[in-house]
Amino acid sequence: MRASYMLPIVLASAPALAQPAPIAPPAPPPAAAGGGCNVNIVRAPDPVRQTIERWLANEHCTLGLQVRIIPTEGGLYILATDDHGRVRERIVPDAASAGVLIASWAADDGLGGAAPPPGVEAAPPAPMAPPAPMAPPPTVGYGPSYGGPNAAYGGPPPAWNGTFHPPGQYSGPSDELPPPPEVQHPTKLMSLAAGFGANSSGGLRLELELWNHSNWIIGASAGLTGSTMYVDDYSGSGSYYNANVTDFTFAVTLGRIARWGDWYLRGNAGLGVMMSSLTLDQYNYQTYNDTSGSGSEASAYIEAGAFLGHSIGSSKQWEIEAGPVFSYSKQDWYLTNSDMTMYRDAGNAMLMLGLRHGL
Repeated sequence: MRASYMLPIVLASAPALAQPAPIAPPAPPPAAAGGGCNVNIVRAPDPVRQTIERWLANEHCTLGLQVRIIPTEGGLYILATDDHGRVRERIVPDAASAGVLIASWAADDGLGGAAPPPGVEAAPPAPMAPPAPMAPPPTVGYGPSYGGPNAAYGGPPPAWNGTFHPPGQYSGPSDELPPPPEVQHPTKLMSLAAGFGANSSGGLRLELELWNHSNWIIGASAGLTGSTMYVDDYSGSGSYYNANVTDFTFAVTLGRIARWGDWYLRGNAGLGVMMSSLTLDQYNYQTYNDTSGSGSEASAYIEAGAFLGHSIGSSKQWEIEAGPVFSYSKQDWYLTNSDMTMYRDAGNAMLMLGLRHGL
């Protein structure tokens, strides 16, 4: 009787022993509160600000931003600095596009700003440095009218001359190219001139500038002139003489040049040698005989010149100039057929016109 009474008690208690204790469900992760974005709109038109705030109200933000929005031709110019010091800039066509873009920047789109997993405490964000003063945005030269893949955001025009700036040092893009460097005059030139003179039938002159320092010039010159001399010695030797002389000159020159824009004035002086070749025809009034002879002579030579000139063309490699050249050399010619000496004071003044080109 006792055994049958205890059995139901044991059987009734068995299910209670086999049933496990209930487990408490895990706590759900905290949901992001709507409108919790740390976006500081420093500057923006009121309608644009309201549109952006509506977009940010439903966004899960992971980055803090400081945003400036300025209307410009072709849309809205946006400059944003995040709490990592990165600078973003864009031009969008309207306020709705600005709201989408800023919301995507605040969410960071998986660029390292996502929320940490549950149970891991996020590190506090670094304090944001105050942004540098911003230059005024461009008012021309941007917008979708330029076409291309960036037209929807008003990408930079083809001639954009932007310069990279580190974060916090933005100074705005620039559409203006720097002015081209000013074309300089050559420091050394070669000149070739032709002219006529008081004691010559004509001549050529070549100059080379070999060294130029502070507009002081050392160079070399070479010249070729022709002249004719006529002497009638009727009362003395009873003859007249006709001499044709060709002179070759070589000199080392020292000069200085002064420039005023494309005009210049230069002068030089030279010391060298003159080599002359002479052909002499003699007619004797008493014997009615004609005689002729030839010879050569070398003598010291000095010269001086002054020239006024002007550059030709935009390259400034060519110049035209004109001016006088004065020269002097003294020669003694001994005439063997008459046992006489002919003295020649070879002073000359020539007016030259020439061209110069940079070396």
